[in-house]
Amino acid sequence: MRIRPGGLCRAPPAACCVPVAGTACFGQNNWIEWSVGDLPVVISVPHGGGVEPPGVPTRTSDTTVTDLNTIDLARAIADAFRARSGRTPHLIICHLRRTKLDASRDVGEAAEGQPAMIAAWAEYHGFIEDAMSEALRGSGRGLYLDLHGHGHAIQRLELGYLLSAAELNQTDAELDAGPLAQASSLRLALAWSPDTFSEMLRGAFSLGGLLSPAYASVPSPSAPSPGSDPYFTGGYSVERHAARLPGLQTEANFAGVRDSAANRTAFAQALAAAVQGFAGRHALPFQP
Repeated sequence: MRIRPGGLCRAPPAACCVPVAGTACFGQNNWIEWSVGDLPVVISVPHGGGVEPPGVPTRTSDTTVTDLNTIDLARAIADAFRARSGRTPHLIICHLRRTKLDASRDVGEAAEGQPAMIAAWAEYHGFIEDAMSEALRGSGRGLYLDLHGHGHAIQRLELGYLLSAAELNQTDAELDAGPLAQASSLRLALAWSPDTFSEMLRGAFSLGGLLSPAYASVPSPSAPSPGSDPYFTGGYSVERHAARLPGLQTEANFAGVRDSAANRTAFAQALAAAVQGFAGRHALPFQP
C-alpha cells in the first residue's frame, strides 16, 4: 500500500503516513516497511532483507550475514496474534540486505556514510518510534520484540535483555539485590509486575519459561544463564527503544523455528501464547 499523505513524516525524502491498522507505510524506495497494527506490541526485523541497491558499496565493518527467514517469521507471528485475538502487532521491517545497511547498529557503523542508507536507517528507527507512540496511546504500556536469527550451534532461543552471560551467571539473590534490573531492557515493567526481577527474567512466567519446554530458551528456568556458550545479549535497537517500551532481542535458532513454513507457524503460535501469559502475569494490559 502506498504511503498516505499527511500524518507522520520521515525525511529526506518525505515519507508521510496516517497510521491505520491493517495498512502499511513505506519509506523511500519501499526499503523500510511499517505494517501498522492495533496491539501494543512492536516487532522490528533489521536483518532479514534481500534488497541490494546498485551503487551502494558493500559494508566493510562487523558482520554482514542475513538472518534467514526472519521476515517470514515476523509475518507468521503477526498472523498468530491475529488468529488469537483479531488484533495484530506493529511490524517494522528493513528490506535492505545487511551488506548495505545494518539497521541494528548506530548510524555510523550501520550506513558507513552512504546518504541513502543514512536516510533508510532514520526511517527504520523513526517508524519504530512512531509505532511505539501508537502502541502507547491506550494504557501507556506494551512490549517490544527485536527479532533476529542466530547461527550458533546450540539450537535454542537466545533472549537478550541487555545483560551479559557473566551477569546472568549471578544468583537470583544477586540479580535482585544489585543494579542490573535498572540496566536491563525490562526496567520499565518492574513496577507493574508482582514478580522479582530474576523471576521476570528467568522464572516460570518469564518469556523463556513460558516458551519452555517446547522451545528451549536462555534465560529460562531450565537454562538460567548461557554460561560460557555463545549468546547475544541484545544490541543497539533494544538499548535505544527499551527506553519507551520494555522489551528484548529475540534471537531465533534455525532448526525447528525458522527452517520451514510449518515450523515458523508453530513457533509463532507458541510465541503469541507466551506473550499472552507474560502480559497477564506482569500487568501489561493487553491480552492477545
